[in-house]
Amino acid sequence: MKLVTFQEFNEIYQESVRTVFTYWTPQMQMEIATHCYSWSPNVFDFQGYLQASAIRFYKAYSTFAENGCEQTICDIGGFWSVFPITLRKLGFAVTMTESLQYYSNSFNNLFKHAADWGVTVVSYDPFQAGAIVPGCFDVITIMAVLEHYPHSLKTFMDNITSMLNSKGILYIEVPNIAYWPKRISLLFGRTPLVQLQEIYKSKVPFIGHHHEFTIGELRDLAKLSKLAIAQELYFNYSAQNNFFRRFIAQPLETLIQFAIPDTREVLAIVCQQYTKS
Repeated sequence: MKLVTFQEFNEIYQESVRTVFTYWTPQMQMEIATHCYSWSPNVFDFQGYLQASAIRFYKAYSTFAENGCEQTICDIGGFWSVFPITLRKLGFAVTMTESLQYYSNSFNNLFKHAADWGVTVVSYDPFQAGAIVPGCFDVITIMAVLEHYPHSLKTFMDNITSMLNSKGILYIEVPNIAYWPKRISLLFGRTPLVQLQEIYKSKVPFIGHHHEFTIGELRDLAKLSKLAIAQELYFNYSAQNNFFRRFIAQPLETLIQFAIPDTREVLAIVCQQYTKS
């Protein structure tokens, strides 16, 4: 299968964002913000976040697209369903998991919209021991999920690797705790972690970021899970200006991030299960 360009992907993706947001209400945002204050309607712009995330999802798509549309894909914790819907429009067979028991009926139309596009929506909590999704997949994507969990990832990784075909790929994406602006913040005595007031204003359990990662930790996670890393990715997505405009505005930060990949905003790894030689 021919890899579509970012411009082609983005056109399809942004249309998916627009249609998904016809099913979104302030009530739904208030509901999820109960346990993460920083997601409140007056604090966080989810639509802007998803629009900027086209870069994130194109990076993921680019790692498997050329292997063909006959691949089976599972997006873990898809929630918004924008990426699964976009992949369906591109011809892939897609399953999306979400822990539906944690959502009220106000979210039903959002998940139904994904199903209407042909996405198989499965209620699944990958952090529960022995949790199973029927079938195995050629590609599993885990994006913006792991940082929200405060406990051991062993059960999660055991569950996920059991769903992966023997030659399948696992794409894991996380925020980079060593992102250059966070390094500078720490240098000046400001925490790179979630602000205390955001946790204080959230109900228990807090579901924001518990643990952001370094690339070394991602490598450790792969090794502990008996996975081989085939590719590492480092990139920014929230800054929309091109390189030259960023360089004019912030020359030092731009040059450092250009020269040192692990100072960028997001980390991702493409993994495969070890094969016996």
